[in-house]
Amino acid sequence: MTFDEALREKKEAEIEFAESKQAVRLIVVPELISDQEKFMDFYTEDNYKDDLCLLFSSNDQYTVLISFIR
Repeated sequence: MTFDEALREKKEAEIEFAESKQAVRLIVVPELISDQEKFMDFYTEDNYKDDLCLLFSSNDQYTVLISFIR
């Protein structure tokens, strides 16, 4: 999906998880696994911004990762 589509999906998921009171972290990442690996090597909670993934995508396709927080 495009970056804008991924942002919309992230926002919709944030609303759904807020209603269910699930503690989650949602991040927009490049779609390709090789690009995701490079992104995740760089990623920290402190430096994350949604558009950070744009620097790591080789095909301009993105997805949303969901991490459950305990």
